[in-house]
Order: sequence, then C-alpha cells, then structure tokens
Amino acid sequence: MKTPTILALLLLVSAFPALGQKVYVDYDSTIPFSEYKTFQYVETQEDLRDFSRTSHGLVVSELRRYATEGGLEEVDSDPDFYLAYYTADRFDLNLAMSDLRYSYGANFDLGGYWEGGVGTRTPDSFNFKQGTLVVDAWDAERGELVWRGIATAAVSSNPDKNDKKIEKALKKIMKKWDEAKGYRVRAIRQMKAEQEN
Repeated sequence: MKTPTILALLLLVSAFPALGQKVYVDYDSTIPFSEYKTFQYVETQEDLRDFSRTSHGLVVSELRRYATEGGLEEVDSDPDFYLAYYTADRFDLNLAMSDLRYSYGANFDLGGYWEGGVGTRTPDSFNFKQGTLVVDAWDAERGELVWRGIATAAVSSNPDKNDKKIEKALKKIMKKWDEAKGYRVRAIRQMKAEQEN
C-alpha cells in the first residue's frame, strides 16, 4: 500500500529540478560587441501579445530598459543591431530559418544543450519547449544573429504567474548580455546604481 505513495513522492520530488529556470547564451565570439552603440526593437509573430498584453509590455519595456541603461541608444532606423524576443507560451515554439529576418553566421556557436534541455534543432529550424523565452540580437548590416539568450521555465501557461518569472528570466539573460558587451556596460550600470543610492 505504501509503495505507490512513495513512488509518487519520489517522482514529484525528482520533477522539481526540471521546473527551475535555466539560462543559456550563444553568441559570435568574433563580434566586438563594445562597438554597438544603437539598437532598434522589433516585434515578432511569436511574442506574448496574443497571450497577455501586460506580459508582452513587460518584456519589451525591460529589454529596452536593460539596453539603454547599459549605454545603448534606441533609434527608429539604421541601428547597429536589432533586438527581439520570442516565446513558447502555450505550446512548443518552432523558429524556422526561412521565417527569420537573419541568418546564423559562420562563427555563431549553437551550443550542445539542445537535446533534453531547451528543445531540438535541425539545420533549418529550432524547436523550443513550452515555457521558453528567447531574446535575439542580430547585426543590422550583415543580417546575422550575433547573440541569443534563452531562458527555460520563463513563461507560465497562467498569465497571472508570468510577471515575476519573466522579470527573473530577463535579469538572468541580460546579465549574460552585459558579460558579452564587456567591462564598459558593467561600469555604466555600477555608476548608475551608485548614483541611485
């Protein structure tokens, strides 16, 4: 009689680590990120607008805030790079290469964490598991992806639970962006934090 209960508890406990947020970053290590000065945010078909306008607004405003606080200027045209996000909110998400405005450069490392982690990939597409948040930055002139941040378990199927999860995921993702941008952006953030105190 006790065995099924114990097995059920063990399965429940073992499931908890899989529910935790994990962040992965891929980027082209040959790109001098410190040379990027301007960005433009672009909407995508696979964002949160149809699921929760509040959550969508949160993601967009946080991305813009992180970028501008890090010393970048948002422009309406001719940016150094474009910034966008995608979500697998209610279902798994498939990003087909033919649907994106950019390609993957020869020096872009696509990581070895796909199988069993974020999802799966083929030469022509990427499949992200439900709950994943993806932030992409691509070089405007070359039309090539230069940086991708991915957070698993970042979006809940319940819109009421999303804001805190999204804020936590974006903070982790953009910390990785700061690392790619280098010392300059970290110094700017530290100076602004000191001015607020």
